[in-house]
Amino acid sequence: MRIVVLGGTWFIGRAVTQHIARQGHDVLVVHRGKTEPAELASVRHLHVERSALPGAAGELAAFRPDAAVDVSAGNGADAQAALAALPDDIALVAISSGDVYRAYEGLHTDRQTDLVPLTETSPLRERRYVDGSDYENLEIEELYLARGGVSLRLGCVYGPYDYQRRFEFVLRRLRAGRTAIPVGSGGFLFSRVHVDDVASAVSTVLDHPDCAGEAFNVVERATAPYRLFAEQILAAAGDAGAGTELVRVPDPALPQDMMLTGTLSQHLLMDPGKIRSTLGWEAADPEAALEASVRWHLTHPPQEWSRDFSADDTALAAASGT
Repeated sequence: MRIVVLGGTWFIGRAVTQHIARQGHDVLVVHRGKTEPAELASVRHLHVERSALPGAAGELAAFRPDAAVDVSAGNGADAQAALAALPDDIALVAISSGDVYRAYEGLHTDRQTDLVPLTETSPLRERRYVDGSDYENLEIEELYLARGGVSLRLGCVYGPYDYQRRFEFVLRRLRAGRTAIPVGSGGFLFSRVHVDDVASAVSTVLDHPDCAGEAFNVVERATAPYRLFAEQILAAAGDAGAGTELVRVPDPALPQDMMLTGTLSQHLLMDPGKIRSTLGWEAADPEAALEASVRWHLTHPPQEWSRDFSADDTALAAASGT
Protein backbone atom coordinates (compact mmCIF):
# COMPACT_ATOMS: atom_id res chain seq x y z
CA MET A 1 0.00 0.00 0.00
CA ARG A 2 1.16 3.55 -0.74
CA ILE A 3 0.45 5.73 2.28
CA VAL A 4 0.78 9.47 2.87
CA VAL A 5 1.41 10.48 6.50
CA LEU A 6 0.68 14.12 7.22
CA GLY A 7 2.90 15.18 10.11
CA GLY A 8 4.83 11.94 10.36
CA THR A 9 8.01 12.96 12.20
CA TRP A 10 6.98 14.00 15.71
CA PHE A 11 5.83 11.59 18.47
CA ILE A 12 2.63 9.91 17.20
CA GLY A 13 3.49 10.57 13.57
CA ARG A 14 6.99 9.17 14.02
CA ALA A 15 5.60 5.97 15.54
CA VAL A 16 2.97 5.61 12.80
CA THR A 17 5.51 6.15 10.02
CA GLN A 18 7.97 3.67 11.49
CA HIS A 19 5.27 1.05 12.04
CA ILE A 20 3.77 1.10 8.56
CA ALA A 21 7.21 1.35 6.92
CA ARG A 22 8.31 -1.78 8.80
CA GLN A 23 5.25 -3.53 7.42
CA GLY A 24 6.58 -2.92 3.93
CA HIS A 25 4.28 -0.08 2.84
CA ASP A 26 5.59 2.70 0.60
CA VAL A 27 5.39 5.84 2.73
CA LEU A 28 5.46 9.54 1.89
CA VAL A 29 5.87 11.75 4.96
CA VAL A 30 4.51 15.25 4.48
CA HIS A 31 5.81 17.78 6.99
CA ARG A 32 7.37 21.20 7.42
CA GLY A 33 10.95 19.95 7.47
CA LYS A 34 11.65 21.18 10.99
CA THR A 35 12.23 17.66 12.35
CA GLU A 36 14.20 15.04 10.43
CA PRO A 37 14.54 11.85 12.53
CA ALA A 38 17.43 9.71 11.34
CA GLU A 39 15.31 6.57 11.60
CA LEU A 40 12.95 7.96 8.94
CA ALA A 41 15.69 8.59 6.38
CA SER A 42 14.59 5.59 4.29
CA VAL A 43 11.09 6.91 3.55
CA ARG A 44 10.16 9.68 1.14
CA HIS A 45 9.66 13.20 2.44
CA LEU A 46 7.75 16.18 1.11
CA HIS A 47 8.31 19.50 2.88
CA VAL A 48 5.31 21.80 2.81
CA GLU A 49 3.45 23.98 5.28
CA ARG A 50 -0.06 22.80 6.16
CA SER A 51 -1.65 25.93 4.70
CA ALA A 52 0.18 25.33 1.41
CA LEU A 53 -0.98 21.72 1.02
CA PRO A 54 -3.56 22.46 -1.70
CA GLY A 55 -0.72 23.74 -3.87
CA ALA A 56 1.05 20.41 -3.45
CA ALA A 57 -1.90 18.37 -4.75
CA GLY A 58 0.00 17.50 -7.92
CA GLU A 59 2.96 16.11 -6.00
CA LEU A 60 0.66 14.06 -3.78
CA ALA A 61 -1.23 12.72 -6.79
CA ALA A 62 2.06 11.75 -8.45
CA PHE A 63 2.81 9.52 -5.44
CA ARG A 64 -0.44 7.63 -6.30
CA PRO A 65 -1.46 7.04 -2.67
CA ASP A 66 -3.91 4.37 -1.57
CA ALA A 67 -4.38 5.96 1.84
CA ALA A 68 -3.53 8.97 3.98
CA VAL A 69 -3.12 9.33 7.74
CA ASP A 70 -3.52 12.84 9.14
CA VAL A 71 -1.63 13.03 12.43
CA SER A 72 -1.07 16.77 12.71
CA ALA A 73 -4.31 18.58 11.86
CA GLY A 74 -5.22 21.00 14.64
CA ASN A 75 -8.61 22.22 13.47
CA GLY A 76 -11.04 22.38 10.59
CA ALA A 77 -8.87 24.68 8.47
CA ASP A 78 -5.99 22.22 8.74
CA ALA A 79 -8.26 19.32 7.78
CA GLN A 80 -9.70 21.26 4.83
CA ALA A 81 -6.21 22.02 3.53
CA ALA A 82 -5.32 18.32 3.64
CA LEU A 83 -8.54 17.12 2.06
CA ALA A 84 -8.20 19.68 -0.74
CA ALA A 85 -4.77 18.27 -1.56
CA LEU A 86 -5.51 14.54 -1.33
CA PRO A 87 -7.08 12.43 -4.11
CA ASP A 88 -10.78 11.69 -3.65
CA ASP A 89 -10.69 7.91 -3.82
CA ILE A 90 -8.26 6.94 -1.06
CA ALA A 91 -8.69 5.59 2.46
CA LEU A 92 -8.41 8.26 5.16
CA VAL A 93 -7.51 8.07 8.85
CA ALA A 94 -7.60 11.12 11.13
CA ILE A 95 -6.04 11.19 14.58
CA SER A 96 -8.48 12.70 17.04
CA SER A 97 -8.93 12.54 20.80
CA GLY A 98 -11.33 11.77 23.60
CA ASP A 99 -11.56 15.54 24.02
CA VAL A 100 -14.48 15.46 21.56
CA TYR A 101 -16.74 14.06 24.28
CA ARG A 102 -18.96 16.25 26.44
CA ALA A 103 -17.20 14.79 29.48
CA TYR A 104 -14.07 16.73 28.50
CA GLU A 105 -16.03 19.96 28.61
CA GLY A 106 -17.47 18.87 31.96
CA LEU A 107 -13.95 18.39 33.31
CA HIS A 108 -12.97 21.88 32.15
CA THR A 109 -16.05 23.49 33.71
CA ASP A 110 -15.97 21.52 36.97
CA ARG A 111 -19.20 19.67 36.18
CA GLN A 112 -20.09 15.99 36.23
CA THR A 113 -21.81 15.42 32.91
CA ASP A 114 -21.53 11.84 31.70
CA LEU A 115 -21.55 8.16 32.48
CA VAL A 116 -18.28 6.31 32.08
CA PRO A 117 -16.76 4.53 30.34
CA LEU A 118 -17.26 6.79 27.34
CA THR A 119 -18.25 4.97 24.17
CA GLU A 120 -18.37 6.22 20.60
CA THR A 121 -22.06 7.01 21.15
CA SER A 122 -21.48 9.14 24.26
CA PRO A 123 -22.53 12.80 23.89
CA LEU A 124 -20.08 15.07 22.12
CA ARG A 125 -19.15 18.56 23.23
CA GLU A 126 -21.33 21.50 22.24
CA ARG A 127 -18.77 24.12 23.26
CA ARG A 128 -15.84 24.39 20.88
CA TYR A 129 -12.19 25.42 21.18
CA VAL A 130 -11.96 24.62 24.87
CA ASP A 131 -8.17 24.28 24.53
CA GLY A 132 -7.59 27.54 22.68
CA SER A 133 -8.12 28.98 19.23
CA ASP A 134 -5.86 26.53 17.36
CA TYR A 135 -7.26 23.15 18.40
CA GLU A 136 -10.63 21.58 17.66
CA ASN A 137 -10.91 17.86 16.97
CA LEU A 138 -14.67 18.07 16.46
CA GLU A 139 -14.08 20.03 13.25
CA ILE A 140 -11.45 17.55 12.08
CA GLU A 141 -13.76 14.61 12.68
CA GLU A 142 -16.71 16.22 10.92
CA LEU A 143 -14.70 16.82 7.76
CA TYR A 144 -12.95 13.46 7.65
CA LEU A 145 -16.01 11.39 8.52
CA ALA A 146 -18.04 13.20 5.85
CA ARG A 147 -15.36 12.18 3.34
CA GLY A 148 -15.60 8.53 4.44
CA GLY A 149 -12.53 8.65 6.66
CA VAL A 150 -11.99 6.96 9.99
CA SER A 151 -11.45 8.93 13.20
CA LEU A 152 -9.31 7.49 16.00
CA ARG A 153 -10.16 9.02 19.37
CA LEU A 154 -7.08 8.64 21.51
CA GLY A 155 -6.76 8.79 25.26
CA CYS A 156 -3.66 10.07 27.04
CA VAL A 157 -0.82 8.99 24.73
CA TYR A 158 2.54 8.16 26.29
CA GLY A 159 5.86 6.71 25.17
CA PRO A 160 9.21 7.80 23.71
CA TYR A 161 9.36 11.36 22.35
CA ASP A 162 6.22 12.39 24.25
CA TYR A 163 6.45 16.18 24.16
CA GLN A 164 3.76 16.50 26.86
CA ARG A 165 5.92 14.48 29.28
CA ARG A 166 3.06 12.52 30.88
CA PHE A 167 5.36 11.12 33.60
CA GLU A 168 7.04 14.40 34.46
CA PHE A 169 4.86 15.10 37.50
CA VAL A 170 6.76 12.25 39.17
CA LEU A 171 10.06 12.11 37.30
CA ARG A 172 11.11 15.73 37.84
CA ARG A 173 10.85 15.13 41.58
CA LEU A 174 12.97 12.00 41.33
CA ARG A 175 15.63 13.88 39.36
CA ALA A 176 15.73 16.47 42.13
CA GLY A 177 16.16 13.79 44.80
CA ARG A 178 12.81 14.47 46.47
CA THR A 179 11.84 11.64 48.79
CA ALA A 180 8.29 12.83 49.52
CA ILE A 181 5.83 13.69 46.74
CA PRO A 182 2.51 15.35 47.61
CA VAL A 183 -0.56 13.72 46.07
CA GLY A 184 -4.28 14.27 46.40
CA SER A 185 -7.15 11.82 46.62
CA GLY A 186 -5.83 10.16 43.45
CA GLY A 187 -9.07 8.72 42.08
CA PHE A 188 -9.15 10.43 38.66
CA LEU A 189 -9.53 8.00 35.73
CA PHE A 190 -7.94 9.12 32.46
CA SER A 191 -7.61 6.40 29.81
CA ARG A 192 -4.13 5.93 28.40
CA VAL A 193 -2.52 4.30 25.36
CA HIS A 194 1.08 3.73 24.31
CA VAL A 195 2.16 5.48 21.12
CA ASP A 196 3.11 2.17 19.46
CA ASP A 197 -0.41 0.88 20.09
CA VAL A 198 -1.75 3.97 18.34
CA ALA A 199 0.42 3.07 15.37
CA SER A 200 -0.88 -0.49 15.36
CA ALA A 201 -4.46 0.84 15.51
CA VAL A 202 -3.80 2.95 12.40
CA SER A 203 -2.45 -0.11 10.62
CA THR A 204 -5.44 -2.19 11.72
CA VAL A 205 -7.88 0.39 10.34
CA LEU A 206 -6.03 0.53 7.02
CA ASP A 207 -6.43 -3.25 6.78
CA HIS A 208 -10.23 -2.90 7.12
CA PRO A 209 -11.67 -0.74 4.32
CA ASP A 210 -15.15 -1.74 5.46
CA CYS A 211 -14.88 0.57 8.51
CA ALA A 212 -14.96 3.79 6.46
CA GLY A 213 -16.89 6.59 8.13
CA GLU A 214 -16.48 5.18 11.66
CA ALA A 215 -14.98 6.58 14.85
CA PHE A 216 -13.08 4.38 17.31
CA ASN A 217 -11.79 4.87 20.84
CA VAL A 218 -8.15 3.78 21.01
CA VAL A 219 -7.13 3.21 24.63
CA GLU A 220 -5.93 0.42 26.89
CA ARG A 221 -8.57 -1.89 28.35
CA ALA A 222 -7.73 -1.09 32.00
CA THR A 223 -6.93 2.28 33.56
CA ALA A 224 -5.11 2.93 36.82
CA PRO A 225 -6.50 5.78 38.95
CA TYR A 226 -4.02 8.64 39.18
CA ARG A 227 -2.45 7.76 42.53
CA LEU A 228 -1.88 4.19 41.36
CA PHE A 229 -0.52 5.61 38.09
CA ALA A 230 2.03 7.59 40.12
CA GLU A 231 2.93 4.44 42.06
CA GLN A 232 3.42 2.57 38.78
CA ILE A 233 5.80 5.27 37.57
CA LEU A 234 7.80 5.05 40.80
CA ALA A 235 7.99 1.26 40.50
CA ALA A 236 9.06 1.43 36.86
CA ALA A 237 11.79 3.93 37.77
CA GLY A 238 13.55 1.20 39.76
CA ASP A 239 16.40 2.44 41.93
CA ALA A 240 15.61 6.05 40.98
CA GLY A 241 12.23 5.72 42.69
CA ALA A 242 13.29 3.58 45.63
CA GLY A 243 12.55 5.15 49.00
CA THR A 244 10.28 7.84 47.54
CA GLU A 245 6.94 8.20 49.30
CA LEU A 246 3.64 9.53 48.00
CA VAL A 247 2.20 11.70 50.78
CA ARG A 248 -1.51 12.46 50.89
CA VAL A 249 -2.10 16.18 51.22
CA PRO A 250 -5.28 18.27 51.16
CA ASP A 251 -6.40 18.72 47.56
CA PRO A 252 -6.45 22.56 47.83
CA ALA A 253 -2.76 22.47 48.80
CA LEU A 254 -1.64 20.51 45.73
CA PRO A 255 1.07 22.04 43.50
CA GLN A 256 -0.24 22.97 40.06
CA ASP A 257 1.46 20.07 38.26
CA MET A 258 -0.08 17.58 40.72
CA MET A 259 -3.69 18.68 40.22
CA LEU A 260 -4.62 15.52 38.29
CA THR A 261 -3.96 13.57 41.48
CA GLY A 262 -6.72 15.56 43.20
CA THR A 263 -10.49 15.28 43.13
CA LEU A 264 -11.84 16.17 39.69
CA SER A 265 -15.42 16.59 38.53
CA GLN A 266 -15.55 14.18 35.59
CA HIS A 267 -13.62 11.04 34.70
CA LEU A 268 -12.26 10.57 31.16
CA LEU A 269 -12.50 6.80 31.12
CA MET A 270 -12.97 5.52 27.56
CA ASP A 271 -14.17 2.14 26.33
CA PRO A 272 -12.13 0.51 23.51
CA GLY A 273 -14.71 -2.24 23.02
CA LYS A 274 -15.75 -1.20 19.53
CA ILE A 275 -12.31 -1.40 17.91
CA ARG A 276 -11.57 -4.60 19.81
CA SER A 277 -14.75 -6.38 18.79
CA THR A 278 -15.05 -5.14 15.21
CA LEU A 279 -11.41 -4.93 14.10
CA GLY A 280 -9.61 -7.19 16.59
CA TRP A 281 -7.22 -4.50 17.82
CA GLU A 282 -5.62 -4.87 21.25
CA ALA A 283 -3.00 -2.90 23.12
CA ALA A 284 0.12 -5.05 23.16
CA ASP A 285 1.36 -5.13 26.78
CA PRO A 286 0.48 -2.02 28.81
CA GLU A 287 2.62 -2.99 31.82
CA ALA A 288 5.74 -3.52 29.72
CA ALA A 289 4.96 -0.41 27.67
CA LEU A 290 4.75 1.79 30.76
CA GLU A 291 7.98 0.39 32.21
CA ALA A 292 9.88 0.90 28.96
CA SER A 293 8.45 4.40 28.57
CA VAL A 294 9.47 5.46 32.08
CA ARG A 295 13.00 4.18 31.45
CA TRP A 296 13.17 6.12 28.18
CA HIS A 297 12.10 9.34 29.87
CA LEU A 298 14.58 8.81 32.70
CA THR A 299 17.40 8.68 30.18
CA HIS A 300 15.97 11.50 28.01
CA PRO A 301 15.05 14.26 30.49
CA PRO A 302 13.78 17.60 29.20
CA GLN A 303 16.44 20.24 28.64
CA GLU A 304 14.56 22.65 30.86
CA TRP A 305 12.58 21.71 33.93
CA SER A 306 11.57 23.46 37.13
CA ARG A 307 13.65 22.87 40.24
CA ASP A 308 11.34 24.99 42.37
CA PHE A 309 9.61 22.76 44.93
CA SER A 310 8.40 25.44 47.31
CA ALA A 311 4.80 24.47 46.53
CA ASP A 312 5.64 20.86 47.45
CA ASP A 313 7.08 21.99 50.77
CA THR A 314 3.97 24.02 51.53
CA ALA A 315 1.71 21.10 50.66
CA LEU A 316 3.72 18.63 52.75
CA ALA A 317 3.67 21.04 55.68
CA ALA A 318 -0.12 21.23 55.36
CA ALA A 319 -0.29 17.44 55.48
CA SER A 320 1.79 17.29 58.67
CA GLY A 321 0.01 20.22 60.29
CA THR A 322 3.21 22.26 60.65
